[in-house]
Amino acid sequence: MEQQGVKLHETNEGRDSQQGIAGFEGANALWFMLAFGMAMLIFRNLASSPDSSIPLALLFASIPLVLVSLYCFGLKQGKPPSYDVELFEWLIIKAAKAPYFSPNKVEPIALPWVDDPAKDPHI
Repeated sequence: MEQQGVKLHETNEGRDSQQGIAGFEGANALWFMLAFGMAMLIFRNLASSPDSSIPLALLFASIPLVLVSLYCFGLKQGKPPSYDVELFEWLIIKAAKAPYFSPNKVEPIALPWVDDPAKDPHI
C-alpha cells in the first residue's frame, strides 16, 4: 500500500483581501476608528450628566460617524487618489466665479523671436 502525503496549496489570503473595518478599506479605516473614538467621547460626556438625554447624546455622538462615512464613501473609497482634493479645488474655483487659467493668473511669455519678426536670425 502506498503512503499518501499531505498536499499543500498556497491560498494567498493575505494578498487577496484588503484590510478594513465596517466596510472602510485601507486608510479610510483609520478615519472610521478616529470618528468612532470621538463619538464615544462625545456620548460619554453628554450622557454622564445627571440631567442628560440619551437620545440627544446619541444624536450628537453620531455626527462624527456620519460625516466620516459620507466623506469616505462619497469621495475616497473606489475613487482615484486625488479625487477629493481636485473636487474641492474645482468647487472653490467655481464659487469664486473665476476661470481656472484666468489672464490675471497666467504670466505672459516673452519670446523676442516670436514678438518681433525683424529680430529673426538669418538662415
